[in-house]
Amino acid sequence: MSTSPSDESSEFVEGMRPSEILKASSPGPAQVELGMPVVSLDGEPVGKVKEIRTDEFLVDRPMARDLWIPFSAMLSAEDYSGNFRRGPAERPSLVLTVSHAHIDGQGWRHG
Repeated sequence: MSTSPSDESSEFVEGMRPSEILKASSPGPAQVELGMPVVSLDGEPVGKVKEIRTDEFLVDRPMARDLWIPFSAMLSAEDYSGNFRRGPAERPSLVLTVSHAHIDGQGWRHG
């Protein structure tokens, strides 16, 4: 790959300046649905989505107070439906960026 100025013009996305950085799409309201299971980074179940707002979602936790979790704490919305051999397809799960043991220490407000 050449670094000459003439080559740079052929390596940019149309409508963008060559020095602009494309932002990765981060998880947000479009990936969240009511009733979706929420799991911690270490795979432990946290609860289910109870309400969705612009910048956060409420998680209904069994045997614990509900939590408003910001979308910035959401790592991904994983769809495991292709990973089964028998039985019903599972809904995608929201994966948080923190382990189960550290959820209550995040300072997230209670619902």
